[in-house]
Amino acid sequence: MPVFHTKTIQTILEPVALQVSTMVVLDEEAGQGGTMPDLSEPVLAVSAAVGKLVMVGKETADTSEDKILQQDLPRAWQAAEVSSTQLTEAAAALKDNPRSAPGRRLLIAGARGILEAVSDLLLTFDESEVRRIIAVCESVQEYVKVADVIEIMTDLVIFIKNLTPGLTGLNKLIDNRAKELTNPVHAAKLVEHCDHVKKSVPMLIASVKLVCSLRALQSADASDAGNSRTWLMGGINEDLNEIIRILQIKTSKDELAQGDFSEMIAKIMGRDEPLTQQAFLTNFESARQFLVKLDPESADAGMEALDKCLADALLLADQLQDGEMRESLQRQVADLRPLIARLQALREAGKLDTAEGRALANEIAQRMDVLEQTMREALVNEVVENFVDPTGPAKQMTNSALLEPSVVDREAQWAAKSKAFTAHAEAASRTALQVARSGGVHDEATVVEIMDTIKHIQSLAPQLVSSSKIVLNNYGNEVAVDFMQTLKTEYCQQMDHLKDLMDQTTDSVQFLKASEAQIHQGLAKAKAALQKNDTETAMSVSTNVAKQSRRVLDVARAEAENSEDATYVAQVTGASEQLARSVKPMVMSCKRSCAEKSEASRHEFNQAADTVGSAVTDVRAVVEGFHAPPRPPTPPSPELPPPPEDLDEAPERPPPPAVIEEEMVQRIELPRESQGLAFNIVEAARDLQDEAVKWSIKDNSLIAVARQMALQMAEMGRLFDASGDPQSRKELINLAKAIAKSTNDIIRLAKATAEACTDRRLKQTLLQLIDRLPTISTQLRIISTVKAAQSGSRDARSDREASETLVLNAQ
Repeated sequence: MPVFHTKTIQTILEPVALQVSTMVVLDEEAGQGGTMPDLSEPVLAVSAAVGKLVMVGKETADTSEDKILQQDLPRAWQAAEVSSTQLTEAAAALKDNPRSAPGRRLLIAGARGILEAVSDLLLTFDESEVRRIIAVCESVQEYVKVADVIEIMTDLVIFIKNLTPGLTGLNKLIDNRAKELTNPVHAAKLVEHCDHVKKSVPMLIASVKLVCSLRALQSADASDAGNSRTWLMGGINEDLNEIIRILQIKTSKDELAQGDFSEMIAKIMGRDEPLTQQAFLTNFESARQFLVKLDPESADAGMEALDKCLADALLLADQLQDGEMRESLQRQVADLRPLIARLQALREAGKLDTAEGRALANEIAQRMDVLEQTMREALVNEVVENFVDPTGPAKQMTNSALLEPSVVDREAQWAAKSKAFTAHAEAASRTALQVARSGGVHDEATVVEIMDTIKHIQSLAPQLVSSSKIVLNNYGNEVAVDFMQTLKTEYCQQMDHLKDLMDQTTDSVQFLKASEAQIHQGLAKAKAALQKNDTETAMSVSTNVAKQSRRVLDVARAEAENSEDATYVAQVTGASEQLARSVKPMVMSCKRSCAEKSEASRHEFNQAADTVGSAVTDVRAVVEGFHAPPRPPTPPSPELPPPPEDLDEAPERPPPPAVIEEEMVQRIELPRESQGLAFNIVEAARDLQDEAVKWSIKDNSLIAVARQMALQMAEMGRLFDASGDPQSRKELINLAKAIAKSTNDIIRLAKATAEACTDRRLKQTLLQLIDRLPTISTQLRIISTVKAAQSGSRDARSDREASETLVLNAQ
C-alpha cells in the first residue's frame, strides 16, 4: 500500500499512478465492448522509470552498510521487475489482440503490482534513512548518560567536546528530514523537539558545573544540584524519544504527541481524571452536536459530554475569586441538571427523537450556550488576573536569593517570595488549563501547545525554586548564580509564551473590557486609600494598575501588528501611545501623594488616575469599534402622504419587493449502513456541505465550489459497494480528478481571500491550510488509482489500508 509521508515518495509515485490510472480506465472501457489501444509507448515509459529505480536500489544495496536495507531491497526490486515484465507482456498481447481477456488481466495485475512495488522500494529507502537518524538520536541519548557521573571540570570539558559533533549532526539531519515530510505538523514537532534538546544541553552543562563546584566545596546542596542534573537528562531523553517516535510515523494523519497529561491535570485541578488533549476539544461541541441530531447511537457520548461540561463549570466556579460569577455558574449548572435528567429519562424510554425530546434538547442547548459564554467570560477575567505580570514572581524570588547575608530576615524574604512564586505558577497553569479545556479553543495543535507549555512550567518551577535556594545557601557562588539565571530565563520564556498563547486564544475585546473594569476598580481603590492616608495600599494598587495597563498595551500592540488596515493601526497606535504616556505620571504622582499626604498631591493623583482610566477606555473603544462596529442609527420614518379623498376604492397594492432567492440545497443523504467505506466518505461530504450551506453562494465562488466538491465527494462514496470495491473504476478515477480540479479552484479562490484579509494571523492560518491542500489532493488521486487497480484483488490487508487512507484524505 503506497505511503505518502515524504515529498520524494509522493513526487515519484504521482506520475506512475497517472499512467496506471489510464490503464485501469482503458481496461474498464474494453470490458464494456471497446478495444484496447496500443500501450507499447506508455508501458515502455513506466518500465524505463522502474528500471532506473531498480538500478539505484541495486547500487545502494552494494554500497550500504545497512543490513536491513540489504535484506529488504532485493525483494522490493524483484517485485518491481516482475510487474514491469507483466506490463510489457500485456502490452504485446493486447497489441496482437485488442480484446484479449488474458492480456487485460495481465495488464491490471502488472499495473497493480507496479504501484505496490515502487511504493515498497521507496519505503525501503526511506526506512533506511530513518534508521540512520534514529541511530544518531540513540548515540546522543547514550552519551548524555555520561553527565550523571561527571564530578570534576576536566571530565566536563571532555564531555562537551565529544557531545557537540553528535548534536550538530543531529540538528542538520532533523532539519533536512522536517523539510522532506508532507505533514507540516509532524515537521514542526520534529524541529520543536530538536530545539528543546539544543536549549536543554546548555542547561545540563550548567547543572554539571554546579554539581562539580558544590562537591568541591563539600556543600550539602550538591544533592539538590544533582537532582536538577537528573531532571535535565530526563527531559533531553524524553525529547529524543519523541523525535524517534515521529520519525517512524508513515501516515499523513496528524499524530501529535500523545503525552499523558492526566497526572499534571490531577496535580493542578485537584482531581484525578484520565483526560487526553482530544477531550479538551470536544465537550461543548460534542454536546451541541448531540442535542441537534439526537442520534441514539451517539447518545452515550453526548450525555457524557454534557456531564463533563457541567463538571468543568463547577470546577471553574470553585477557583474563581469573583463571587458573583461563581454563583452564576453554580446556579446555571443547578438549573441544567434536572433538564438533562429528563432528557436521559426520555432516552431510556425510547422517546429521544420526539417532539418532547427535541423541545427539551433545544432548551438545554440554549442554556448550554449561555453556560459556555459565562465560562469564557470568567476565564477572561482569570487570564487578566493571573497573567498581569507573568514573570514578576520568578524575578522577585531569584532577586531575593541574591540578597547579601547582612540583610535582615533574608531567608524569610526568600521563603515568602518562593511561596508566592509557586502559588502564581499554579494559578497561571490552572487558568491556562481551563482555557484549553473550556475556553473555546478548537484547534487541537494549539491545545497541545498550551498543555505542553503548562507541563514544562510545572516541571521547571520546582527546579527554579531549588536553584534559587542553592544560591541563597551559597552566597557568592557564581556557578550557582549562572545556573539559577539560566533556569530563570527559560522559565520566563515559557511563561511569556503561555501568556502569548492566552492572548491568542482570548477574545481581544473581552480581554480589554475585563482589564478596563479591573483598572477602573483599582484606580478607585487607590484614590480611596490615599484619602485615608493608607499609603501602602495606594502604592500597591497603583503599581498593579500600571502592570494591568502594560498588559492592555501588549494586547493593543498585538492588534496593531496583526492588522494590515492602516486606519485601524493608526487609531490603535494613537490610543496606545496616550495610555503609555499616562502610566508613569500616575505612579509618580501616587508616590508623591504618599510622601506629602496633602490635598494638592491627592488632587494631582486623581487627575493622573483619571487620565489613565480614560486612555484605557479609549484603547478598548478603538478595538471594540473595529471588531464589533456599532449599528448605524435607525433612519427616520418618512412622512406619510395624506390619505386619498375618495376611499370608496382601495388603492392598488404596490408590487412586492424583489427577493434574491438562495438556491435550495438538498442535504446529502447518508447510506443506510452506518459504517464502511461508502458511509465514511459520504459522511465527510455531508459535513462539508453542512458547513458550506451556512454561507450564501451569491458573489461567493469559494462557497459554490465547496458545495460542488461536497456533491462530488458524496458521489465518490456511493460508488463503493458493501465489500469496499468501486462499482466503476473509471468513474472513481474521474471523480478523483474532478475533486482535484475543484481543489485547485478552492486554492485559487482561497488565496485571493487570504491576500485580501487584513488580519495577519488569520491570513497566515488560512495560507497554512491552503498549503496542505495540494498534498491531500495528490494523495487522493493516487489512492483512488490504488483502489481502482486493487478492485477484485485478494490482498485484504492492502485493500483495507487503501480504504483507510482514502477516507482520511476525503475527510
